[in-house]
Amino acid sequence: MKTLLIIGGGAEQMPAYEAAKKRGLTIVATDVDASAPALNLADFVLLASTRDADKTIDKVLEFSKEHQINGVMTIANDVPYTVARVAKALNLPSISVESSILFSNKLLMKEAFIKSDVACPWFSSIESLDEFAEAVTDRAQQTYVLKPIDGRGARGVLIIDEDIDLALAFRESKSWGESGQLILEKFVDGVQLSTESFIQDGVCYTPAISERNYSRVEQFKPNIIEDGGTIPANISDDLNLEINDLILRGAKALGVNNGLVKGDLVIDKNGKPRIIELAARLSGGWFASHQIPSASGVNFVDIVISYALGEKIAPANLLPKFCKGNAIRYWFPKSGVIKKITGESDLKKIPGLLKYGFFRKEGDFQPEVKMHPDRLGYVIVEGADRVEAVGRVEKAILCINIEVE
Repeated sequence: MKTLLIIGGGAEQMPAYEAAKKRGLTIVATDVDASAPALNLADFVLLASTRDADKTIDKVLEFSKEHQINGVMTIANDVPYTVARVAKALNLPSISVESSILFSNKLLMKEAFIKSDVACPWFSSIESLDEFAEAVTDRAQQTYVLKPIDGRGARGVLIIDEDIDLALAFRESKSWGESGQLILEKFVDGVQLSTESFIQDGVCYTPAISERNYSRVEQFKPNIIEDGGTIPANISDDLNLEINDLILRGAKALGVNNGLVKGDLVIDKNGKPRIIELAARLSGGWFASHQIPSASGVNFVDIVISYALGEKIAPANLLPKFCKGNAIRYWFPKSGVIKKITGESDLKKIPGLLKYGFFRKEGDFQPEVKMHPDRLGYVIVEGADRVEAVGRVEKAILCINIEVE
């Protein structure tokens, strides 16, 4: 019986635990929170922050003296450095520590793209308010995006245009990064995409691409809040091939020749894809665990478990078996104490309902929406194609009524 180490025990890590259990694996979990929900499925628990690589390694090495660990992975958890450090310490399959540093730092990532001629939006490091103001003197004509180089979950990601107070934006964005460093990018107006790809033997497999839904940009401005996405994205077969090639070259620029790469991309005015960011992990938001399997039949969670254990992935398992539609959308109530959530019985009657959930309950405080963790909940609905999926998910969102005081 092989043993799998999973970094993180939150709700979005649960699919990895369930898949590992189904395969009969022994599970070792790490998380700083002893009450994290996925830990109930673990055989062993090591208490350490997922972002504290040193402490995690100490705990793992001590444990491994008496119990061999055969693989390490994570899902919906932007901690490539911790995973890579643990894998190196135990001589397990993973990206290199050097690559994990590039994935963890948006500035270093973009610099690597430029060196390898990988298309991405213009960017600049921002060290001071004066430097920031100088860089955006044309913001009446050009919109920018400011964000921490090490941010997560849209924290501190702001639209910079002629309406924004630069000093406030600088302080807000800077407050959300651990390093305090910022990166400024030109905002590319175009369709944005989410991808999940597995790279093996020089081939990039991307079985399903989601078209990100930014219909609420004006509502939450200057914060950039995504309201889910729709599979399949409305793109041509030729563009799909271009995207695969770009992801392959982007991953190679970051030192990855084999493994899972998550992508955020945009299609520019010339119809060409550009990489906004890449991540060396399985997606959160149930994209990898629910949406992609529903739309294509490809089980990325199981594939990454096999990769972590050093098992060869059959190419047939990376190719879509069908092409169906599904869509995810979120609830955005006003700020205040949640008094009542009603309509679940109607929601459960929606055809194609795949999954839904709430991050807060009655009596909890709903914050003002400034980042992705502020969304109240989600619903995922599938259909025969994207049109049917969108129609169903829009009806599903309307089923729920949220009373806030």
